[in-house]
Amino acid sequence: MTGKEIVNLIRQLRQSGMSDTKILDLIEYIETHDPKERENEN
Repeated sequence: MTGKEIVNLIRQLRQSGMSDTKILDLIEYIETHDPKERENEN
């Protein structure tokens, strides 16, 4: 994600009541996991 996308995501998640810690955990997950990892779950 670009910096602008991350800032917009943080703003939106804060408005919905998500804590900063959960937001950071979510962003870390998005940035470090390959979408292909989910293909093997089915």
